[in-house]
Amino acid sequence: MHRKWRRLILYSVITTIVLVLGSYCYEVLLTEKSLKDVCMNEDDCATGQTKDMELNRENLEILAKQSHAESNTHLHYESSPYSEQTLERNNERNPVMPVDDFKGDEEFEQLDSEPTSTTNNPSSNEDLYQYADKTVPTYSLLKNSKLSTETLVRGIEKQDQVASDRTRDNVKLSNIGKQTPAIPKLLWWDFYSHGAGKDDIITCKQGVKCHVVSNRSLTDHPDTMAIIHYGTHFYFMDLPKHRRKEVTWAVIHEESPKNADFLFNHEEILSLFNYTATFKRESDYPITTHFLPSISYLQSKQYLVSTQDKNRYQKEENLAPIFYIHSDCNVPSNRDVYVELLQKFIRVDSYGKCNNNKALPDSLTFGKSMAPMTSKEFYELAAKYKFTLAMENAVCDDYITEKLWRPFHLGSVPIVFGSTKIKDYLPNKKSAVVINDFDDVEKLAAFIKYLDRNDTAYEEYLQYKEPGGLTNTFLIDSVNKREWSKYHDQTKPFYSLFSGFECYICEEMHKNIDTIKSGKELPIKVAKLDHYGCPPPKRFTDKGQYTVIDPRFSYFWYEGKYRAKAFRYYYDKNLNFTEKNIATLAKSFRQEYMDDG
Repeated sequence: MHRKWRRLILYSVITTIVLVLGSYCYEVLLTEKSLKDVCMNEDDCATGQTKDMELNRENLEILAKQSHAESNTHLHYESSPYSEQTLERNNERNPVMPVDDFKGDEEFEQLDSEPTSTTNNPSSNEDLYQYADKTVPTYSLLKNSKLSTETLVRGIEKQDQVASDRTRDNVKLSNIGKQTPAIPKLLWWDFYSHGAGKDDIITCKQGVKCHVVSNRSLTDHPDTMAIIHYGTHFYFMDLPKHRRKEVTWAVIHEESPKNADFLFNHEEILSLFNYTATFKRESDYPITTHFLPSISYLQSKQYLVSTQDKNRYQKEENLAPIFYIHSDCNVPSNRDVYVELLQKFIRVDSYGKCNNNKALPDSLTFGKSMAPMTSKEFYELAAKYKFTLAMENAVCDDYITEKLWRPFHLGSVPIVFGSTKIKDYLPNKKSAVVINDFDDVEKLAAFIKYLDRNDTAYEEYLQYKEPGGLTNTFLIDSVNKREWSKYHDQTKPFYSLFSGFECYICEEMHKNIDTIKSGKELPIKVAKLDHYGCPPPKRFTDKGQYTVIDPRFSYFWYEGKYRAKAFRYYYDKNLNFTEKNIATLAKSFRQEYMDDG
């Protein structure tokens, strides 16, 4: 009897062990498989981290090598029309810009999900997008990817391969004809700020006039020469349904590279537009300093606290040398991780939700509004600190926000991370501590401790506050030459960057009218990648070096790339599509690449 029970118990134990081991092995198999596709959670990626990082670095190198290279491969696809009900449309679409010689990138990730909704989006992702505007033939989809010339992409077969003598930085808009509007209409598609987009007649340089409107029913009006888009509200399913050959597209996008699902980091989207206004100095109407009110704002001593008082506040109020405040956590720049590393070597008072270790006064707690960040009480608190971490939420050339300018205004030395070209915009050569100048976080912490102990050395970083101390002529010229003001500066012709961009487009349209009247061809013009495009996000190493591609945010960066390619396939072929169609084709592009190695 006892033997029987022992056998049963032994059998149960062995069965349990086998099931547990089997389950574990299955989980390991699934984990390894998922790592080959994409790593979404940093904590779950340890086993595949090395392999993923090598792949990511390889992708970065390929992207860099191809950043100025033309593609010589041109894949064209043919698709059967969808059977879903559609509106009647005019098939006379017009060339906007050539995309058949886009450069290709080695891709590695693509999200199989629906995009984030934005303002004025259709309520359903299944709403059909129907349009009558046609761009040029399809561009090369994946040069240097694993797609062969015989590959089927979800039933979409390569039709032909042609060469084009046009390049992606050339676009020819057809002449309007003999009749041109005396007062061109500029249509704001969906954004109206600081008075921009009002139904009004504006007068610009040389006395030229334009009629600024926001009524979409005027899209096909013969006098409408330009449509102005706002980048953050860009949405595939909400673009103009008709684009006449003479209509210019412009976009203004001053916000973070992570906005609009990373789409504007890719040439497939930027090349839809003829004119741009972005934070990049290469854009047609640069707005790099749009968060900086004025040069006098930097040199103001309104909130400046003496070094002696700052030292006293450290002792009496137990303040750390460094001030940090953010409530937008886990962002592509990986700044919160750097702060954690820095705190191992030096004290940081971290307010807000990210890395929080110190409470704000009740009057400054964060609710739905960020207004306390500009209050007198907040400024007085932040000005007590010798240093302020000024770290952007994304890393891209010329992306600079109030996170940098505010510490300068308050007289707290910024510890800067963001644009790799940030030194071009600093008040002088010794006014900020740049994180990228240090090999590791421990060395930066040691330098901050040195400045904190040596008042004379520290105060050298505040000399820009003195007469003649702000010596950066590039910064001065950038602010003085801009046509728009930040806070209604009466010396500037425009009260906002949006109204300034309106007039810029108005003036360009009148130049086109003059060209047409002279009988000449319109100039070739299209936005280039360097007008906005930003690289895949990285993350910090244990030593504080921003050198490793972050698989989480790179996932979304590449998602944007594949979705942009899928959108341009449908858009350039004059095919109706839904969000589901875009997601399916984008997934196909990724899957073809992944399946082939």
